[in-house]
Amino acid sequence: MSFANNQVFGDDVTVTYGSAVYPLGSERLVLGSQTGVGDQVWEFVYNSSGVDIVANQLLRHATTAANGTVALSGGAVNPSYLVGVTQATLPGTTTTSSTGQILSGPYGWVLKRGVGSINVTAAYVRDEALVASATTGAVATTNVAATATFGYGLGLSSGGAGVAGVAQVYLAII
Repeated sequence: MSFANNQVFGDDVTVTYGSAVYPLGSERLVLGSQTGVGDQVWEFVYNSSGVDIVANQLLRHATTAANGTVALSGGAVNPSYLVGVTQATLPGTTTTSSTGQILSGPYGWVLKRGVGSINVTAAYVRDEALVASATTGAVATTNVAATATFGYGLGLSSGGAGVAGVAQVYLAII
């Protein structure tokens, strides 16, 4: 796995690619001075599902594919299986223009550590630890110290307290 500061990359973390322009599993550090919300670590992944994965989805390693290949998380999952959270749509297939230029593709960056947004269930409570939810691609929270977690909730759900939506969280996926 390679690791580099954001300044060595010639593009933004929202760009998607039609091929593996970086090694799968590469990590990219984006400094807080660039994000306005603190340092972030992003991981380069491949969406092998064939369908678009929209923003704010929790992703896990695909069980039958190479490292860096992702699938939507659903159900209780050990945090060591988690990869990151989409902050923009990660296409399921490569799209090209009429001139053959690649417009987007199934390779891209997902947020692994730092402040970001994620889909939450009605069981989400801010200021509590994050756990994978039975709802595909979403998280809930817990205040049980013996539960393996991967971050904590910072803000209320966009739907309000006790309502599913999108919330600002701090991710600490290993």
